[in-house]
Amino acid sequence: VSKKYTNYYAVDKVSISIQKGEIYGLIGENGAGKSTLMKMIAGLVEPSEGSIELFGNFVPQTERYRMGCVIESPALYTELTTKQNLEVFRKAYGLSSKESVQQILKQVGLSQYENKIVKKFSLGMKQRLAIGVALLGNPDFLILDEPINGLDPT
Repeated sequence: VSKKYTNYYAVDKVSISIQKGEIYGLIGENGAGKSTLMKMIAGLVEPSEGSIELFGNFVPQTERYRMGCVIESPALYTELTTKQNLEVFRKAYGLSSKESVQQILKQVGLSQYENKIVKKFSLGMKQRLAIGVALLGNPDFLILDEPINGLDPT
């Protein structure tokens, strides 16, 4: 797959295959095309050339519901609480289990902040919440762009 912007290739003929259970890391300098590749996989940017296959399907938009992702700045509702953010995304994803929100809060270490307004969060807390949103629905494929950015060592 390739992505060309005017006079340069952000991604040039990249081919990867990731099997179930594998962890795949992209390492490269700033501007190397890592985020662009992730955006193409997530359906946020169209490839200029090539195709993307997800879960054996060359029409990836039908499979993207099986993905969770955090790419660049997380899209959170800063005027809502932690729990309200997760509830909005839970409903948007069509998930019926309200228990999933409590499970995610515990998993990302934000249970004690469930009623805190997100605009008062540190960068790391926003990052944990974004990862929590990505984990809603127990996705089969998870894309995390710089997932430890702003997180405490613990």
